[in-house]
Amino acid sequence: MEQGAVLPGESARAGSTLPDSARVVIIGGGICGASALYHLAHEGWTDSLLIEKAELTSGSTWHAAGQVTHSVSGYALASFRRYACELYASLEAESEVATSWHRSGSLRVAYNTEEVDWLRAQLGPAAYVGNAMEWIGPSRISELHPFYLTDGMLGAVHTPDDGHVDPAGAANAMVRAARNLGAAVSRRNRVLGIRRRRDGSFDVDTERGTIHAEHVVNAAGCYAHRVARMVGLDVPIANVLHTYLLTEPVPEFGDLDRELPVVRDDYVSGYLRQEQQSGLIGIYEQTGAEAVWHDGDGPDWSLENPLFDADFDR
Repeated sequence: MEQGAVLPGESARAGSTLPDSARVVIIGGGICGASALYHLAHEGWTDSLLIEKAELTSGSTWHAAGQVTHSVSGYALASFRRYACELYASLEAESEVATSWHRSGSLRVAYNTEEVDWLRAQLGPAAYVGNAMEWIGPSRISELHPFYLTDGMLGAVHTPDDGHVDPAGAANAMVRAARNLGAAVSRRNRVLGIRRRRDGSFDVDTERGTIHAEHVVNAAGCYAHRVARMVGLDVPIANVLHTYLLTEPVPEFGDLDRELPVVRDDYVSGYLRQEQQSGLIGIYEQTGAEAVWHDGDGPDWSLENPLFDADFDR
């Protein structure tokens, strides 16, 4: 897609006029804003406008891992995850935008009895909502993932319907589907302020003009606290550095007739998965985690598609 091109169903760009009003204004064009626009449109709220200061998915969405698992402990989350996997599997056909949904399945492994008890407790909610999940031992783990060492493992929950999706593709697909239903998008248009009217509605001031909205959705990601301040609210968030590694191509992966399952391993506090012919490893630091910005304001409004310098010593 050409940067700056006007898309079908998109509010006109520089020098043109925004709508005077919308039932809902969504601030932020990442996966959360796109999802809000999509689901509102499917509920009949097509008079909704998504406003993005740069390009869609240019915050943290574009480089997220995009993984979805049924391995959760609660009934509500289990239902959400079931819906998410079904949505991502069907979204490409609905929108005609590639989402790269991979139904690879996943393993969440246990090394001690506490982890075994926690994981086996997930079997109940999964069975209740109809999510495929089974408890397996080390030998079966090796069958599903012959490259993963099972030393010290007691078992794992196997969720065969899990997968991963291209986050940018999924977000753009939801936006396309929402636009097809009548919703609108305004890119390259930063929100400058929000003013609440006496009747509870809002005037949203942007670089392209002011829109009157019944409702405003703050989906601004790492800018969410700054958007919240526009209406006198405090959103206590911290933008934390997350490290992931992409290996060189692994020749053995090319000989496989199926994709390896994603592995979630609390021993390393991370995930490991096949990414085409390479390995993708993401680590969540339990100690020494660092925020990206320390001045309280977060990133400058001009930031787009950020990646930070490699820091292997961490």
